[in-house]
Amino acid sequence: MIHVLVVDDEAPARDELIFLLERVPGVVIDDTADNGQEALRKILKLRPQVVFLDIQMPDMTGLAVCRELLTMLKPSELPIIIFATAYDQHALEAFQVNAVDYILKPFDEERLQMTMEKIRRLLSRPAADSLNRILALLEKPRDAKIPVELNERILLLNPQEIIFCSITARHVMIMTCNEEYKTNYNLCELEDKLGFLRTHKSYLVNPDKVREVIPWFNGTYNLLMADDKASSVPVSRTYLKEVRQRLNF
Repeated sequence: MIHVLVVDDEAPARDELIFLLERVPGVVIDDTADNGQEALRKILKLRPQVVFLDIQMPDMTGLAVCRELLTMLKPSELPIIIFATAYDQHALEAFQVNAVDYILKPFDEERLQMTMEKIRRLLSRPAADSLNRILALLEKPRDAKIPVELNERILLLNPQEIIFCSITARHVMIMTCNEEYKTNYNLCELEDKLGFLRTHKSYLVNPDKVREVIPWFNGTYNLLMADDKASSVPVSRTYLKEVRQRLNF
């Protein structure tokens, strides 16, 4: 039997996937979760063999969940991760490796059957290698440009130009070296597209643009960024562990 945990913040998508999985012989749905933190708790408690993991969730992305798992579990304890996403196939070229699969929303039963066949093959392979390879691919900035708004004009930014992103007055703003732009993407979408580092619920930074790490109050930190204003970005306790790992301090 293949023991599965389904993680998705949208109940209709979660229910649809469960319905399809229950039609697959040999699959047992151990439980479900509707956010990243709950997923981490249930993975540690239930130790499912496979996790179908939504990428875009409000508290933490599926990629952030994967990075946490790499620090919390031994290689032999890691589950196989199957990403669930609304991205099209071209945008998901990085997922097409032999170790970790993905399924697109709305879910297709035939495609899911193919995924299950891959899972059966993967169960005999080291999960840590699988997860590390896919995360290494996904953390590289995408070549696709990011559309932003300035003075009623739409500009296209290269990811390498971006210093950090933040939420200001309910808008998501993107800071480059000397300019600030508005974008229609939310921070979770930008985190997935760019592979940048989440430091706070309202901040996402380009790790290559961090100039200095400054100790702050109660074990927290601020990051001094490499823009012309030398902007200071907070690091909250929630994201401190991941920030320390990515920046090696």
